[in-house]
Parts: sequence; structure tokens; C-alpha cells
Amino acid sequence: MCVKFLSFTHFLWVIYMDKNVEFSMLYDVYGKLLTKKQQEIFEEYYLYNLSLREIAENKNISYQAVRDSIKSSENTLLNFEKVTHTLSLIERMNKAYNLCDSEDLNKKRQQLKKLLKSEDDI
Repeated sequence: MCVKFLSFTHFLWVIYMDKNVEFSMLYDVYGKLLTKKQQEIFEEYYLYNLSLREIAENKNISYQAVRDSIKSSENTLLNFEKVTHTLSLIERMNKAYNLCDSEDLNKKRQQLKKLLKSEDDI
């Protein structure tokens, strides 16, 4: 499938949104494993869409400390997913659920078997 972007800025916006969605989903699954301070900064940045400067001013810490906390949190969340594959499993289960809700069940059963065996048999 070929996606046509309106401009380079639109292309960057789509990438930015994908990143935000990905980290928001990872945070939903693994967020409680971050420190309380990391959770607060992560939420302000990703969920409340505050800038690094705004967060730094609110927390009375440096811009660099905010940036480091966000990068550390992102790496931690990605590492949790890399090890446990929980988000991947949830996504596969949702796809499986959606397959079960269709008319051609035999075909869907085969697709379901392939889907559940995919991703290195977690």
C-alpha cells in the first residue's frame, strides 16, 4: 500500500504521531514499572503534550534533566517490550478477537493459527 503525503511536514507529523501512540501504548502496559518521577514527567510530555521547557519550569528542574528522564523512560519501556512482548501479545490477541467476529470462520481459523504462531512463538 502506498501512502501519499501532502508534504514533508505532513510526513514528519505522521511519524511523530506514530511515536506518540507507540509510547502511549507502551506506557499503558509498563508505566507502573517506571519511577514515580519518571511517570510524572512522561505523562506531562506524552499525555498532556507539555514541552520540555514547560515541564522543566513546572518541576523546577533543568531542561536537560527533563530530556534525560524522557529518553530514559522511552528506553526502559522499549526494553520491557523487547523482553516480555506483552504489548505485541495484546495486539495479536485483539487481531485474533477481530478475526473471530467474521463470517468465513474456516478461513479465519487458518489466519488465526498463523497469527498465533507468528513473532517467534513467544
